[in-house]
Amino acid sequence: MKKFYRRSISGLLALLICFTTILGSSVTALATSVPTETAKSYSVAFPRNGDANLDTSGTWGHDELHYMNGWTSGEKTWMTTLHTIGDFNGPACYCIEPGVPRLLERTYARYGEDCWKDYPSECNSTIDADTIKTLLGRIMQYGYQGNLSLGWRSQNDADADKLAHMMATQVLVWETVVGERDANFNHIDPGSADAVKSVYRTSHPLYSRFSAYYDSMEASVKKHTIVPSFMVRSTGKAQTVELNWDGSRYAATLTDTNGVLSDYTFSSEQAGITFATSGNTLTITAEAAPAETVTISATKNNTRKGVVVWSDGHYGPDGTMQDVVTYSATISDPVKAYLNLKVSYGSAKIVKTSEDGKVEGISFTVTGNGVNKTVQTGAGGVIQIDNLAPGVYTVTEQSYDKYEPQEVRRVTVVSGQVATVNFNNTLKRGTLIVTKTSEDGLNEGVKFHLYGTSLSGLAVDEYAVTDNTGKAVFSDVLIGTGYTLEEVDTAIRYVVPENQTSAVEWNAVTNKSFTNILKKWNVIATKSDAETGLPQGDG
Repeated sequence: MKKFYRRSISGLLALLICFTTILGSSVTALATSVPTETAKSYSVAFPRNGDANLDTSGTWGHDELHYMNGWTSGEKTWMTTLHTIGDFNGPACYCIEPGVPRLLERTYARYGEDCWKDYPSECNSTIDADTIKTLLGRIMQYGYQGNLSLGWRSQNDADADKLAHMMATQVLVWETVVGERDANFNHIDPGSADAVKSVYRTSHPLYSRFSAYYDSMEASVKKHTIVPSFMVRSTGKAQTVELNWDGSRYAATLTDTNGVLSDYTFSSEQAGITFATSGNTLTITAEAAPAETVTISATKNNTRKGVVVWSDGHYGPDGTMQDVVTYSATISDPVKAYLNLKVSYGSAKIVKTSEDGKVEGISFTVTGNGVNKTVQTGAGGVIQIDNLAPGVYTVTEQSYDKYEPQEVRRVTVVSGQVATVNFNNTLKRGTLIVTKTSEDGLNEGVKFHLYGTSLSGLAVDEYAVTDNTGKAVFSDVLIGTGYTLEEVDTAIRYVVPENQTSAVEWNAVTNKSFTNILKKWNVIATKSDAETGLPQGDG
């Protein structure tokens, strides 16, 4: 094995071919544009002689893997292979035909980005050719862009970083071309196919560095096109936001949860609309209400690397020579996002307060201008009804036995404004009068206790004392049934009267009466003879 290693690694890989099973017999032309130059291809395998992590057992290599859309990794190998163009120590390039043989020092032609117009759609069922090209340019914007060196050894931090960075770039390129990335660069589950990332084993000496670069580059490419959370990149899918009247102008305030607001500039197709950003908040204002829906554009002036394709003119899993890509000069890669605005309706807000604090889930009926709908208050007793045509509406609260009846309210809705109507519930109350009588006529200063649970669910626990007319008055008592009424601290001379059950009705006086009966007893005296012990007289 050592002899084999010395021949194949130290000899600068005189011939490095990755074989694969060829599916189908046709080859597809990729590049119909005229090539501008030619260059030879080179491949370099790692680890190399002198590497402290030299291991031919397979930790640097991979099994034969089968990716999405018919692509493969090529046959099982024990080494990590990276590619260059023009020279063994030349610029890094990245394979876009995984599993297709790469022949050492074969000549490739250089093509520009227009070659992607003839990309065969069957090679990637996830994204189209233009998206593939754009994503590859973004990957290379953040990927490794330098030369490869035959002198790289993994025990050297600088070399290990470059190796890992190049490995991560290649994996993200492969994920893109085989269909494991969507247009937003989100990873697609390959299902029954092997995942591209598994081309590097977790036991690979550089796996942790590779993973760090992979994660960082993935995040950078995603952020490259992240738009404010309230916007989308398609005009057809843009949401519509209502501008509301704040008392002096029409306005909407939007919060960007993606944290990219500062990267964008905003514009409108209609004059008179202004934009102000503060942190992650965008405030849009208009002095006059737009007559129709207005589209708002956000633009981020991004750049990416241009994509150079080195090809034999054919592309696909059944190709004969492995095509690669390298980067070229930075090109414009703007990102646009869209949002719609409208001011055509107004809103009515119902604010509910209540004596007992129960304001959630209260039903109201709103009618007028073709509207007849029932709504319920939410937490805090507030409900806002949006998208109401300007005009006068009637708001009626549903009746509740425990509350005094509410008046019907009218509210005028104005375009772009929120009209507020307030309702406050007062609990129904009544009066209970207790009339006190007694055999000895002492009726003043007698205390009575009324207690129980009211219709509203609130506890009632009240006391009243009779006046000089013998009346004890319980005023403003919450209505209810089944209250207990008792006399408190009944004088010892009276028989304690039984408790009574009482109801209290709304706007009514309930009368109850208590009578005190003096305690009475019988005395029998018997006279006896002192000598005989016999009764004397009449007993």
